[in-house]
Amino acid sequence: MTTQEKRRQRGGALMTGFEIVGDVLLLQLLFLLASVPLVTIVPAAVALQRGLRKTVIEERPGLARAFFREFAWAWSRTWILGLIFPPAVAVAALSVLFWLSSPSTVGTAALCVIIPLCGIATAAYIALLAASMTAPDETTPQTLIAETRVFLLTKAMPLAGTVLALSTWLLLVLRLPTMIPVGSGLVPAFLAWMLVRRRLSTGKVPG
Repeated sequence: MTTQEKRRQRGGALMTGFEIVGDVLLLQLLFLLASVPLVTIVPAAVALQRGLRKTVIEERPGLARAFFREFAWAWSRTWILGLIFPPAVAVAALSVLFWLSSPSTVGTAALCVIIPLCGIATAAYIALLAASMTAPDETTPQTLIAETRVFLLTKAMPLAGTVLALSTWLLLVLRLPTMIPVGSGLVPAFLAWMLVRRRLSTGKVPG
């Protein structure tokens, strides 16, 4: 291979890398726009996850169109979770802050209950994203929840690792709030993809 051919190859790889980064950032932007009503955060996250698979990993065309199509798919299956998610996060955050400001035995005991529950809820969220990424288009809400439960039971240790990674990112966000627009959807999506990347690499995922 000549030097010129090598340069062309590197240039092609570089342009492909830029295109992937651009697509991923566009998905994040669409996620933010779709999440504005708050009750749509969960469906928007699922749409980002499925859009990531279909447009970035499988290189299908029409990123924006695919995202909103997947958002409709996600809303019809996860709208109840979408309604529950914002108040649940608010209650959890206020509870943790309240008991942290109450240095007592009762406060410590409360935190020992609340924090693990938050960890389990976070693991369930990542499991839902992972299940939705590999779910065929005809998946019913019941099947999606059942698949999420399978991930929770069979991938407990990897999910614990994703919870730790997401918690670390949230601590970083407390110091650098500007990270929220960049990674609020992409960080959980990347962690969920890590759980199913081998299954996706086989090319046997329908939908």
